[in-house]
Amino acid sequence: MHKLAFVATSYITKYDGVSVYAENLLQEVINFIAKEKKAIKLDIYVQEASFELLKDRINIPTDINNFAKINFISVPGKNFPIRLINLTKLLYKNGKYDVVYMTNPMPVIFAPGRKVKTIHDFSFKVAPEYYSTFAKIYSDLLRRIAIKFDDALGYVSETTKRDFERFYGVTEKEKRFLYLPNGIPFKVKKQKRPSMEEIENKFKNKDLKILLVGRINRHKGFDRVLEFTKFADKIIKEDNYFNNIEIDVVGKKTAETESIIGDYKPKNIKLNFCGYLSDDELNELYRNSQFFFFLSRNEGYGIPLVESLWLKTIPVLSDIPIFREIMGDNYPLFSESTGYGESIYNFIKDVYSDKSYRKQILNKMESIVDKEKDKYSLAAKNLLNYLGYLNG
Repeated sequence: MHKLAFVATSYITKYDGVSVYAENLLQEVINFIAKEKKAIKLDIYVQEASFELLKDRINIPTDINNFAKINFISVPGKNFPIRLINLTKLLYKNGKYDVVYMTNPMPVIFAPGRKVKTIHDFSFKVAPEYYSTFAKIYSDLLRRIAIKFDDALGYVSETTKRDFERFYGVTEKEKRFLYLPNGIPFKVKKQKRPSMEEIENKFKNKDLKILLVGRINRHKGFDRVLEFTKFADKIIKEDNYFNNIEIDVVGKKTAETESIIGDYKPKNIKLNFCGYLSDDELNELYRNSQFFFFLSRNEGYGIPLVESLWLKTIPVLSDIPIFREIMGDNYPLFSESTGYGESIYNFIKDVYSDKSYRKQILNKMESIVDKEKDKYSLAAKNLLNYLGYLNG
């Protein structure tokens, strides 16, 4: 019987990017097991605080216990060091595994089986000025531990894989790599997609609605959004193309937020800070907005991007490697060289005024959805292949 330890102790109730990745990959692993109907022991390690949440969100077919043993194991500990000690004890207590898989880098050197950890991004290397000294040292240490001690390195994108070589000189000649990609989450795919008629109706009026999702800081590009805001705020009356411009900012304010905004108060644009919203409230904003801004300085993948693609809210993106990888050629991206004011404003007006161009953009978005929608399934397949379950 194959034995897999799926370590999701970083899954949290506040539900960050790693949590989204963990539950979607786990669900697809279970879907494959249900389809294959082959014997396997799958132990899922979850921290005590979010144990019930993950159990509730994962769908396990009722007949799967006829051929598989699936166990959710609670890892106690209110702080990370204690949880790490308890996790190690539980892993060894429950016996030897074929693979001990961790959904993100952790300082685990010893484990009862081949170790694999998914590395999501190298933001602390790409944009180090936005990280504390401790965060940079700790993040670097986790990756060095994975490179030295793990049996394989999981990566979520080709951008991440290239960064292994870029920052650490590690290629497939030195280490086994597993492609365990991010993708469109199942909670997103449950949402009904807008029809083309609904999309076109949004462009019949001149009330421009823009959505921004994420932490409100420079790393996520809020200063770049503000550059656009200031430009549009000055030109809206003179240009007389849009009746109103409204920007909804969904996410957590940070220590940087006030320093970025300063004493600026838009005169002709509504800038709404919405805080955190429920999934239903956020999806409603996607549906009602024509454009989605994602001007980040670096991302490992970017779940809000695929949310916007699924709900057909046209993304306005920074020119960074992962967005080039996801969006492919011929999709407009914005950088310091283009600027984030006039160039974005003109792009928005072009989409508004030229129906054929708008159709071209929307068709491009559809092709990306087709490419990304089954990526979690591919990740699960690759992990189970490494385990030997699918080909053994």
